[in-house]
Amino acid sequence: MTDLRHVTYCGLYCGLCLNGCRIPRRAAELRDLLGKVHIEEWGPNLPGYEGFRGFLDELARFEPRASCREQSCGVETCAIRTCAKEKKVDACPFCADYPCERIRTLAKRYVMLIGDGERMCAVGLDAWIREQEVRKARGFAYVDVRYDTTP
Repeated sequence: MTDLRHVTYCGLYCGLCLNGCRIPRRAAELRDLLGKVHIEEWGPNLPGYEGFRGFLDELARFEPRASCREQSCGVETCAIRTCAKEKKVDACPFCADYPCERIRTLAKRYVMLIGDGERMCAVGLDAWIREQEVRKARGFAYVDVRYDTTP
């Protein structure tokens, strides 16, 4: 059975969220870089060092636990999630009305959304998830191609 935990109803992949793929990696890189300059020798003399160091360590270990499907990520009253559940589709790309106006609106910000949805249907969920994991391993994040449409 396909593990849908990281597949949002709208057709995004949670592993490609900036919080899940890039921030932990960058935090680990910064921690390692600071180790190369022997921060342990001079860092404790700086105000806030201990708190910063602990925060950096936590960020480096961070793995998102939130899930759109568990309603612990995203807007609590997400109309897309509600609609997909009502229509009993695993993800919106499998809906006969795809892409609907809600998806088109979201795609103004996530420009790859509709193309990725079409790919999901073409190759199937399991293969699509594997492809997203490859993207994640390469360091891709939606923020790389996302447009901020807020005024």
